[in-house]
Amino acid sequence: MLPIQLFNYPNGKCGIYIFKSGYQSTSSIFNVKYSSIPNLRSVDSDEGKSVLLFPVRNPIERFASAVNTVRKNKKYSKHSVNELIEMLEQNTFRNLHFMDIATPLRNACFHFDDIHLYKFPEHYEQMLRDGEYNDEIFHKNKSKKKLILTDSQKERVAKYYSTDIKLFESIKEPGQKFHFLKI
Repeated sequence: MLPIQLFNYPNGKCGIYIFKSGYQSTSSIFNVKYSSIPNLRSVDSDEGKSVLLFPVRNPIERFASAVNTVRKNKKYSKHSVNELIEMLEQNTFRNLHFMDIATPLRNACFHFDDIHLYKFPEHYEQMLRDGEYNDEIFHKNKSKKKLILTDSQKERVAKYYSTDIKLFESIKEPGQKFHFLKI
């Protein structure tokens, strides 16, 4: 089971909604808030439908954006960045905005023969084009105020998301084929 929702591009390739990696923009493009492939077992590579286009955002930028998002929730509005990092480090906080990318990617390997990686936002437009989406590209949920992390906070976040950072840095070109995640 993939922990994130899937959708189909116009050409039949699959896409995946990843929080803080174009989720709002992508869901508005396809005019559905939540969409999924009802039966992943029916994905058949002989029909060319086992391709997944997967966005990967710089984990430190993604974390900072996630902090801004969860702080809009009254429950977390008073939490400092350090408190949020500490809760993640101690495994006492679970929120999909902070989920590592390695988890859904590992799970996707059980369902898709071909996984293609795209840096977000740099390769976002190319990812949509590779799915043969050729209409207007909307930019939703753009932050007006960027959270600036201290060097210490960046180090802690980098340690927490070390696998995701290696994955992000491994992407050299849009649509690069993913083979295995080595830790």
